[in-house]
Amino acid sequence: MTQVLLALAALLGAGACTSPSPAERDAAAHALHAQCLVCKSEGDLACVDVTVRDDTPRTEYKGTTYYFCSQQCRKDFEKDPEKYLGR
Repeated sequence: MTQVLLALAALLGAGACTSPSPAERDAAAHALHAQCLVCKSEGDLACVDVTVRDDTPRTEYKGTTYYFCSQQCRKDFEKDPEKYLGR
């Protein structure tokens, strides 16, 4: 039992239970969000909301940037963008 508790403590690490600072909360509240159109069209609501970061999968189509939850969704969109744009 002691080994399990020590392993758990090591995994959690010091300070793992600290709250985010006000600046971190403010940054998160103002983060750019987008919708993964592939997930939205397929009803995968868990992946629809995408927080846009430098490494977020994206593509340009007709002058607009679209963001995705994964590289696979980006590839699916690029195969048939009009399918996901509802045009």
